[in-house]
Amino acid sequence: MMTNILSPFVKVEESFQFYVNGRVFEMNNTNEIKEIEGNTINSELKNAIIAFESFEFSNETIKWFNGPSKFVYNLKENTFSNNDSVIENSFSNHVLNSGAVRYNEAPKAQLFESLPAILENFVNLDFAATFEGNSNIVNVFKLEENIFVARLNTENRISNFFKADNANQVVDYVNEKTGQSAISFLSELVEGQSAELAKVEENISKYESMIAFLKDQRGLLAEADKSVEEIKAADNLISGEITVWENKIAEIRA
Repeated sequence: MMTNILSPFVKVEESFQFYVNGRVFEMNNTNEIKEIEGNTINSELKNAIIAFESFEFSNETIKWFNGPSKFVYNLKENTFSNNDSVIENSFSNHVLNSGAVRYNEAPKAQLFESLPAILENFVNLDFAATFEGNSNIVNVFKLEENIFVARLNTENRISNFFKADNANQVVDYVNEKTGQSAISFLSELVEGQSAELAKVEENISKYESMIAFLKDQRGLLAEADKSVEEIKAADNLISGEITVWENKIAEIRA
């Protein structure tokens, strides 16, 4: 499951349009979502989508790989660079005049240069989750008690979109299409046995977080001198705690 999905996202009058996995959706102020296409897609969103599909986005940088060149926009420093060299003046003029980018790719260079101005059109969707498996990608959108599902079969390209009747229906659908579980994402909406499973998954997630933390702490000791009694004792203590939490998970899953 992937959550907090980065997405091109723009406000259009009384609604919002956003892009996920090759498809565009519109969300209104009554928490309804519909799939849209063609001329109904906002021009600013189209521009953001082109950038999103053309460049590699991360938390700190946006990268454009163009032949042997790697262009980087540093989000924190608000700078452009070509490989390791910072570009002081106009990015597009620099890369075109230097021959790093061909003139027929000038629009792409200009789009990369416009990133600082269009970054406001990218958000992390806190109401969406993506599940992948069995040649299917299923996106689930949760707006209060309304749940919407978009599926794409990556082999035959068949897709569908619908508003679910309830959370349990979505849990079953996601599991059927991808083999993944949507219970934790819909934990506050599922009922019956699914609600019980949601509590189990929540506990497992907490235990796995604790194990990850302990392993990080053990990693800090990896370079230390294990002949020192205090270091050796700390390493043994952490290893024992990891085993305790792993056993807890095993008991839950048994």
